[in-house]
Amino acid sequence: MGLLTFQDSNGTRWRVWHVETPSARAHLMDASFRNGWLVFEKEDASERRRLAQVPEDWQHLTPDHLGRLCALAVVAPARPISSVTTMKMKITPRPADFRHER
Repeated sequence: MGLLTFQDSNGTRWRVWHVETPSARAHLMDASFRNGWLVFEKEDASERRRLAQVPEDWQHLTPDHLGRLCALAVVAPARPISSVTTMKMKITPRPADFRHER
């Protein structure tokens, strides 16, 4: 898997890489993505796109051609942001916690 960066005609910088679908999971994928896809991600990671039809020579395409492919790619759903919240709670022992078996 290679990683390329390019600038589109609007001046936006993108990263692009190829994702290969593991054969064990291919049946779970949408049919158009079963043979892998290209991921286009804005340099600031604010947007991702997927292109199902991967040209064999995609790593050798010009920035202009990559920009056209990126424009054809489907916007990928945003990944959920996971956050961990720590709450301090007072723990009150229960009478059963102090029972000892003999």
